[in-house]
Amino acid sequence: MALTGNHAYWGDLHQPKLSPAQADFSILGIPFDGLASARKGAAQGPERIRFWSRHVTPFSEDRTRLSGLSVCDLGDHPILRIESDFERVAQKIATLPNIPILLGGDHSVTIPIFKGQRERFAGKRLGILWVDAHPDLCDEYDGSRLSHACVLRRGMEFGIKAEDICMVGLRSWEDQEIDLIENGGLHVFSAADVAELGMKSVAADVRRILSRCDAVHISLDIDCLDPSAAPGTGIPEFGGLTSREVLTLLHAMQGLPLVGLDVVEVAPSLDPSESTVFAALKIIMEFIGVVARG
Repeated sequence: MALTGNHAYWGDLHQPKLSPAQADFSILGIPFDGLASARKGAAQGPERIRFWSRHVTPFSEDRTRLSGLSVCDLGDHPILRIESDFERVAQKIATLPNIPILLGGDHSVTIPIFKGQRERFAGKRLGILWVDAHPDLCDEYDGSRLSHACVLRRGMEFGIKAEDICMVGLRSWEDQEIDLIENGGLHVFSAADVAELGMKSVAADVRRILSRCDAVHISLDIDCLDPSAAPGTGIPEFGGLTSREVLTLLHAMQGLPLVGLDVVEVAPSLDPSESTVFAALKIIMEFIGVVARG
């Protein structure tokens, strides 16, 4: 990927000659929205996020210099045959020697990510920070157990424990999710909880819970944000988190054993302004900054 405009890809952090073993982060796009239940468009997310990454600088917002870190961009992994290609993604994640940053795609692509991370950290306690408007705890949706509405249910079947899952920003529910939400031992912080308690308080609780884990993966659906900040997503939900609240939560994870991030459900065609794309890009760069400071 050549130098274009003011910066190279990923704010000058991408070094094409580096392998994953030589870089701090591996970036992989999964341009797939075949299991989205409503509006399509998330398959375009990786290309647009990557495109605009040439126009950010190698600093986090607190002026942490990121230029000492490196990114290996592995390009995109197409999903043509869902089950077999999901398995290949899982095996790719399981064998990475650095921190993966995954670009969705609808949230179904996180199913193989969870599987790969569970295999990668076998025998260790894997925590999940789930930032989303929806729990995605359905057993089956639209006739599929791999739907984007079933992601966290599948993750728990891979061995991720309920007590090691923190869910932030929730505000929409399916009937088949309610028992797990109310009685399953998950740590649930709804968008209304954040509004009442304040994100600093919620983030402190999340950090306390996840600090018991050996490894922590962050899965962020861009619809966690209020549609006023991120309209370009398949199922926008009114009453969401603000941009500052999401960044406050992310920054509070500094010092935890962060082992990966996926950002999903960015649908550029549903937001001509591309503000949703820029929101995703900001979250990715701030995640890199959190790792750098930690």
